[in-house]
Amino acid sequence: QAARFRNFPTAPVFFAQLIDIQSLRPSSINNYQLSINNLFLMKLFPIALLLALFLSAGCKKVDEFQDADVVSGDAEFAIPLVKATASVQDLLENFDDYTFIEISPDGVIHLRYRGDVLTQRAQDFFDEAKKSLPPFIPIPDTMYALPFSQPQTLEIDFATYKSGKVSFAAKVVDTTHVGTVYFALSILGATKNGVVATVRDTFQAPTGGFTGLYWSENEVDVSGFNLQPQDDSLYIRYEAYTETGKRLKLEEVILVNTYVDFSYIEGYLGNFQHKGNRDSIPIEFFKNWRQGDVFFEQPTININVENGFGVPTRSVIKVFEIVTADGGTIPLESDFITETGIDFVYPKLYEVGQVKTMTFIFNELNSNIEDVLGSRPIALDYHVDALMNPDSLTDLRGFITDSSYYNIQLDVDLPLHGRASGFGVVDTFNVDFDGYGEVKEAEFKLVADNDMPIGIDAQVYFLDENNAVLDSLFSENRQRIVASAEVGSDGIVTARSTQTTFAGFPGERFDKIRAAKRIVLHAFFSTYNDGQQSVKAFADQKVEVRMGMKLKT
Repeated sequence: QAARFRNFPTAPVFFAQLIDIQSLRPSSINNYQLSINNLFLMKLFPIALLLALFLSAGCKKVDEFQDADVVSGDAEFAIPLVKATASVQDLLENFDDYTFIEISPDGVIHLRYRGDVLTQRAQDFFDEAKKSLPPFIPIPDTMYALPFSQPQTLEIDFATYKSGKVSFAAKVVDTTHVGTVYFALSILGATKNGVVATVRDTFQAPTGGFTGLYWSENEVDVSGFNLQPQDDSLYIRYEAYTETGKRLKLEEVILVNTYVDFSYIEGYLGNFQHKGNRDSIPIEFFKNWRQGDVFFEQPTININVENGFGVPTRSVIKVFEIVTADGGTIPLESDFITETGIDFVYPKLYEVGQVKTMTFIFNELNSNIEDVLGSRPIALDYHVDALMNPDSLTDLRGFITDSSYYNIQLDVDLPLHGRASGFGVVDTFNVDFDGYGEVKEAEFKLVADNDMPIGIDAQVYFLDENNAVLDSLFSENRQRIVASAEVGSDGIVTARSTQTTFAGFPGERFDKIRAAKRIVLHAFFSTYNDGQQSVKAFADQKVEVRMGMKLKT
């Protein structure tokens, strides 16, 4: 007769799940109580593309088992547990937060791991430029050429004030003069709408001349003024007159700059080095690796740059290392790291305000990337600075605005095109078998129809609270549970495979593992032909798993 099972747990399971049979009441069974709970509930492991199926959206829970038929008398039941179908793309949706899935035009899936964006803005440079106009500048003569460039460091052709005020301080040198002094100080290269930046004031010269500086309270707001030096100099002129029109030469004059900042600077802007930050990219693919090898065809590390600085800029790579699963570090080796650097694209003078983008690719042709990404990396550690005008070409003029910035982002691209041989991973999960009823025998059957070019061997161990092994699921060291699909010489699947697996679990073995507190999954992945050739995984490839259980009570 048919037996109906209600209250089936919502999570799909791996191999079997002992369920609470509250509503099973065949007439020949009295006081039947069996609690079957989460025997092998599996957490998704990112590498286990096929095992991930059991937690994917493709799983279909059987809520009411009308098909649970009595097989032998009234104490043996055949129960369909799970029928699940998922594509490669479905399974990858459950990857960790650091993994981004992209599908190339030919359908090959790429796993991409991206670092945080490193951003440098122009303010650090403008802070350096402002040092060319310190707060107090002595003006020793009525016409004075203020050096506004630093040879081989900074040659300003044109600049625009963003903010700031200009004033002066003065001391009279003609001690015979008594009365009013009419004073004007002009920055001849600073103009706005054709008007020169000039600060004016009058003050009284007492008998015997000044004994100290006169600090003017008058000032000129230079915001928006354009500053254009002549012959690398900024000319400052002051004029001081008596009431009778006699011109005075003052003992001391000081140009006072307050809160001066710039919004635009053009010229040769020196070898300013923008300091980057050290960062890392987690590569979760290898997080739980234990043994075996994996090889990706044509992996890359990409440096993506957005640059709004209008000057030649080159990378200065201080750290570029792979952190491996065994705790070691391996440097990425390339002439672009140790010798030439990477030149950023940049907007030219006629492209002020534009942001240029580029991607530089480390591949097997210009680096040892295949070696380092074949070393089971768990992170990419990097520190990148940027050097302006790296070749010191003073005739090459550029610009920076107060909104200029550059962004650097790194990503690791692992195409699912490669080969693996015995790639082993381990993961551990907590269990609790307290309060289970009597189980005489259980046999689990799993049928896997696979269109993917990957096969899986597995073993599950039951551990007590002291991590001692109580038993294993399979009697052998490990057992093939999913066979790889057939693959042609081009690495593309030609025919699906079908694998049927049985696992017997007598009642005495279940009693043996009642003290289990953890289960440990050992999974071993190999591409077609035990990893002897590279294969391609495509987004639409699927695997279907049908799972059933035979119970004896």
